Amino acid sequence: MSPLMKMKLPCRFIFFTICLCALSMNTCASFIGSHYKNVPSPVLERSLHSTMELVQNVASAMSNIHMYADPDADAGEDDDRNLKIAISHCSYVLGSTYEAMNWSLSTVHQDYKQYNGNGDVISHARTRLNANIERQKTCMEAFDGTRYSMITQSFKQVISSTQDLLKMLQAKPSRIEDKAGLDFWKTPNVTVSQDGSGNFRTITEALAVAPSHSQNYFVIFVKRGVYKENVNIDGSKCNLVLIGEGMDVTTISGSRSFRGGWETFYSATFAVSADGFIAMNIGLENTAGPENYQAVALLSGGDRAVFYRCKISGYQDTLLVHAGRQFFRECQISGSLDFIFGYGAAVFQKCLITVKKTIPGVINTVTAHGRYAPNDPTGFSFQFCTISADSDVAAAYLGRPWGKYSRTVFMQSYISNVIQPQGWIEWKGKSALDTLYYGEYTNNGPGAGLSSRVNWPGYHVIENPAEADEFTTAKFIEGDSWLTPTNIPFISGLED
Repeated sequence: MSPLMKMKLPCRFIFFTICLCALSMNTCASFIGSHYKNVPSPVLERSLHSTMELVQNVASAMSNIHMYADPDADAGEDDDRNLKIAISHCSYVLGSTYEAMNWSLSTVHQDYKQYNGNGDVISHARTRLNANIERQKTCMEAFDGTRYSMITQSFKQVISSTQDLLKMLQAKPSRIEDKAGLDFWKTPNVTVSQDGSGNFRTITEALAVAPSHSQNYFVIFVKRGVYKENVNIDGSKCNLVLIGEGMDVTTISGSRSFRGGWETFYSATFAVSADGFIAMNIGLENTAGPENYQAVALLSGGDRAVFYRCKISGYQDTLLVHAGRQFFRECQISGSLDFIFGYGAAVFQKCLITVKKTIPGVINTVTAHGRYAPNDPTGFSFQFCTISADSDVAAAYLGRPWGKYSRTVFMQSYISNVIQPQGWIEWKGKSALDTLYYGEYTNNGPGAGLSSRVNWPGYHVIENPAEADEFTTAKFIEGDSWLTPTNIPFISGLED
């Protein structure tokens, strides 16, 4: 498998100039309720401006790449295709990076007390910048070893400058007061129904009327039915709520796959990049099957995303937690290989995780997290979940390290005997085994035994509740500040 086959590319290609026009206005500021504190504003401003200029320079260098300029270059059709994909993807990444920095720059000057929201500016800025670092690293990998390796060095400079900005945003924000919960069920803005009884017949049509950069929730109610459409919610549609009649009766279905000609990110049945997205009582599926390789059902790439009582079904690469903070509650997630993967930070609480049979010769793995730096606050945390399998699955593993600092924790969960005694498996040889963080805390069930678990330096049997507490909703994704106002149930700490 080539590096770009496993490189997870976005669900849409947006070139840098488009990104600057479309994204620089995307403040999504309805949740903001505090100022930067103890941040040296003039220094921060200069750093932001210089990094944004660097981003523009890298984008300019990429625009000058001519794929066929060197007739003597040893590049086949597949290599040219992959390079074209990488250029388009990284143009999008640079635009997103620029927008995140532009948003951060605007917060230095503006008084966000005017907004009636919740959350804190520093936390959100750090989350967005961290997410973009991970995206930038995929671009480093894409160009590394090619005849355009100078682009790799340019991205290294962008990453270094972004990391310097993160160091300046260490100040502890003030706690804000929680607002009253929102009752989404009673107040949909529009209704989608296949029989014509609603405002629209398709979800895509309903999305077209949703306001951009909204400071208030916009609720779309989707009546029962199977909606065969590929849905893409771009970054401008923040604070959007999608509600179905039930995870088994309202389903969004697609079948795009890598083998069918779609890169991994493009294959998503449902892709959302906007902040503050909420989905409940709905099913999202990719029916391509295990023989078609990567086939994403859900790509979630916005910050503060919530999925409540959703069914997310597929085989390889079912769920991509691409970036930002995510919360999954009482969801049913199924797949075969690396079926929960990505770079973001996610807590899965009271979810049913089901392993499905894959093709002969391929292993079953639940997770593949792509963390690439030791100070990156991302990872996967499974709490009060059930890890099970279909009856025809013989063996599976909790996860394997996609990134050098891959981080995944299972705690207070039921693990069936489909999970092999060693629990975890290598990605490629022994790489990352001393830098990853894999942990287990007070799990139960026939597959939860620890006596034969891997003895990697990065594997932890967590015995101290204080260590486990770092992976709870309150600590790991700062959920108290942004989940409480949604009125969606969640467990803040270790106690149910």
